[in-house]
Amino acid sequence: MQPASAPTPETTYRLCVGTASLRLKQAETELTLSDEGIAYELEGRSGLRSFADLRGVRLQAVHGGPRSPWEALAELTFARGLPLTVLSSSPWGADDPERDTVFIAFVQDLHQRLVDGGHGHVAFRRGIPEGRHRVMIGVVVLCGLLFGGAGLMVLGIGLSGKAGFFEIIGPLAGVVAICAWIWISVAKAAPGSYDPRHLPHDVLPE
Repeated sequence: MQPASAPTPETTYRLCVGTASLRLKQAETELTLSDEGIAYELEGRSGLRSFADLRGVRLQAVHGGPRSPWEALAELTFARGLPLTVLSSSPWGADDPERDTVFIAFVQDLHQRLVDGGHGHVAFRRGIPEGRHRVMIGVVVLCGLLFGGAGLMVLGIGLSGKAGFFEIIGPLAGVVAICAWIWISVAKAAPGSYDPRHLPHDVLPE
C-alpha cells in the first residue's frame, strides 16, 4: 500500500473580486488556496468554499481600456451560492503588472490543486458564454460594414485625386487599427473548453 501524498501547503493571494453590488471600486481580499478549497472574507462573510462543490472554472480576457493591456477574470461557480469572480486588475480597474503576476500564480495554483485532487467533475471553459458571443459577432458584422464602408470611401477619395496620400493614410490606418482590435476581441472572447493541465495563455493578463 502506497503512503498518502503530503498535502500541499496553503497559499494566499491578495486580489480583487467581483461582487453582486454595483461599485466603482472593486472589493479586494486575501484568497487562500488549500487542497480542500478556497477561503476568503468578503463583505463581512468568511468561510471555506469546497472544491467538492465547485462546478466550473471560466477564464475570460477583459478589456483593460484604451491603450491598456488586456486584463482577465476567473469565474468559479459552485453548487450553492453566488459565483466567485477573481480579477487581475487593480481595485479601480487599472492595469497593475505586479497584480497580473499574482493573478497568474493564483490561476496556476488553483488548476494544479484541482488536477492533483482528481476533481474531474469540474468543467473548464474559456471566453464568454455562447449566447453573448453570438450577439458580439452580430455587432462586429455591423461594425465591419460601417468601418469597411468608411475605409472604402476614404480610399475612393484618394484614388480620385481629391486628397493626397498623406491626407488619407491617417484615416485608413485608424480604420485598419479599429478592425484589428475588433478581430482580436472576438478571438479572445470565443467560448470553448480547455484542459486544466494546459492553460489558455491567450486569455490571461498581458
